[in-house]
Amino acid sequence: MAIERPAPTSMCGGMALSLLLLIASSFPALTAAVHNTSSGCAIIRPPRDGGIRYRGLTQEQIRSVQVLPVDYEIEYICRGNRVIVGPKVRKCLPNGTWTDLSQRSRCLLLCPRVWTSLENGHVAEWPPGPPVEGTVLHYSCLPGFNLTGINATHCNKMGKWDTSKPVCQYDRHYTAINAQANA
Repeated sequence: MAIERPAPTSMCGGMALSLLLLIASSFPALTAAVHNTSSGCAIIRPPRDGGIRYRGLTQEQIRSVQVLPVDYEIEYICRGNRVIVGPKVRKCLPNGTWTDLSQRSRCLLLCPRVWTSLENGHVAEWPPGPPVEGTVLHYSCLPGFNLTGINATHCNKMGKWDTSKPVCQYDRHYTAINAQANA
C-alpha cells in the first residue's frame, strides 16, 4: 500500500507524521480505520466478556476473513449474566470504518432488578437503562412514609448492590394537614 506523504512544514511536524505512520503500520486494524477503503472494514475485537455474531458466516469463514464488506452488520453478544451497554450492532461504512466507534460497547454484569422499585416510594436511576455495574439508585418515599435504610446504593463490579434495600414505613404521626403546614 502506497502512502502519500505531504511535505512537512517543520522538522517537528515531519517527525510527528512519520511517527503516526509508523504506529499505524504496526497495527493493521488501526491502519484500516485511518485509511479509507472501498473494499470493506477490518475485523474488530469484541468487548471484554463478549463475542461477535457474524450473520451468514461459518466458523471457518470467520477465522479466515480479515475484511468484511461494506454494509455488513455485526452484533455484539455477552456471556453469562451480562448485558451490552453501548452500541449492540455496528455496520461497515463505505469509508472503511464501523458505525459508532466513538461509543464504546461493554459487557457489564447485571444487578438484581428487585432493587429498582420501592413500595410506597420512588427510585431514581442513573444512568437510565439496565441496572449494571456503575448504576446508582436513589430512594425516596411518598408523603406519609419514612425511609428506613440508606437512601442510595451502587451496583458494583460483582453484580451486587453495595447496601441493603431500604423500605418506606408508614408514619403514624403523618397527616395531610401537618404536611401542608410544614410546606
